[in-house]
Amino acid sequence: MSESAIADFVTSFIPNTATHAEPVRGRVVMSKRRIVLATEDDKTTIPLKGVFDVQHETAPGDLAEFFDDTVTVGYERNGDRHVAVIEGGGDTVERFVVLVFKGLLNGANVYVKHPARRGGRITDESFESGGLAVSDGTVAITGDVGARIDISTVTHFERVERELGGTSRQLLSVRHMGDSGPITTELALDSGRRMNLLGRFIRLRYTHLKQDLEAVDLTDEEIEALVAIYSSGPHANLATVLGVDASQLTFHLNNLIDKGLVEDDEDGTKLTAMGQAAVSEHIEDVNF
Repeated sequence: MSESAIADFVTSFIPNTATHAEPVRGRVVMSKRRIVLATEDDKTTIPLKGVFDVQHETAPGDLAEFFDDTVTVGYERNGDRHVAVIEGGGDTVERFVVLVFKGLLNGANVYVKHPARRGGRITDESFESGGLAVSDGTVAITGDVGARIDISTVTHFERVERELGGTSRQLLSVRHMGDSGPITTELALDSGRRMNLLGRFIRLRYTHLKQDLEAVDLTDEEIEALVAIYSSGPHANLATVLGVDASQLTFHLNNLIDKGLVEDDEDGTKLTAMGQAAVSEHIEDVNF
């Protein structure tokens, strides 16, 4: 590969499910243009421009004897469709999946209406164009719009039909938390392939956060503390907001830090991505 590698690791994979019944051991090397699955004897090249689907999930039944988790890459090459399966466990592969989506989506032209709704109210905002930029936990629109969706705050997303540029278009409608409450952002890309991939990216990151959150038990007091941190900002007097004394507040915050929902540093007390996901799930249950 002549391009610089942005990912390079050793794992097990099935380079093509049509030709390989069992996984082989080899290197996964990714550049900005392609993914190469290389063994001692052979290599399979996956051009990023041909990738039409990426999934990261528990291995399906027929692959469960080989893998616990899998990254499945659907791609087209020379007019034919293929599927590659990569062992999906560990932080290295988690970072690889994000890099793949960055390579597939970043820089794409996107039309965005932000916000399309505030709460349940339709706004009079118009669609603006910008550049798409995804990262581990965010979808951002560069340019004059300056829109940003924190995936940890997403509560719902769906395909909708809207008029854009005088024609009916399929858009992705995403309901999430803004600075002052729930909002809805609507996005459209020129490429149907990229629209599908953006939807897949949001679903994957959203699902993984929700799965992590399901393993965490929260008391009513801890939920109230999370919502108070979200609503009041990093430098608020949380004891006053919550109506508790300093020792009770410290107890609740230490529990939330141990559960990975809150972090406390020189900039104040802040929610982690999973903490934001917890707030999105419980904010309507709390009244101060």
